[in-house]
Amino acid sequence: MEIEIREYREEDEQEWMRVHAIILSISHAWNYSIQERPNYEGYESTRLVAIAEGRIVGLTDTQYENEPGELCFLNDSRGGYVLEFGRLPEFAGHNIGRLLIDATVEDAKRKGFHRLEFWTQDRAAQRYYARLGMREIGRHYRFRMKATEAIDCALEKGRIGIEYLYCVCLPEEWPRIKQQYEIITRHPLEPHLCIGYEIRF
Repeated sequence: MEIEIREYREEDEQEWMRVHAIILSISHAWNYSIQERPNYEGYESTRLVAIAEGRIVGLTDTQYENEPGELCFLNDSRGGYVLEFGRLPEFAGHNIGRLLIDATVEDAKRKGFHRLEFWTQDRAAQRYYARLGMREIGRHYRFRMKATEAIDCALEKGRIGIEYLYCVCLPEEWPRIKQQYEIITRHPLEPHLCIGYEIRF
């Protein structure tokens, strides 16, 4: 099967949104769904799609920092933060992910950048990045918890309702956090370990 990697075009938007929604539905990589295509206003970006059989089957977006540490975890130089990455499940085994990553690296080089960060809480994606030999750069837990009485009071309980708090913590703090606070564990709000990976070139 022939796979073409090309830049995203404005006329791709409707199909891009459909493919993005399918990928989102089978992955834990995203925390929320979107109804509009991000445009990364004020930032350089790489926006690529994978085309097969005349349609979009994969996609990736990278937003580049204006200042070191603005978007990325590491701050020794300006980097690219990969915000969107995936392919349709029926196109597994065609090396689409690797092709998208390689094309992103080449575009990043042209723009004067020398590193990319990939963060994900999806276990399959974590295994994939590790298989590619990406260097792990950090970990944290993402979780939702019920507001404490102190937080309720600070936000004028009765006037401002809090369904839950969306929080992060370091792995070493996670056992204490689970004991001390009321963590929401039901799907789709269950906790996830988020791992960051980096490519330098």
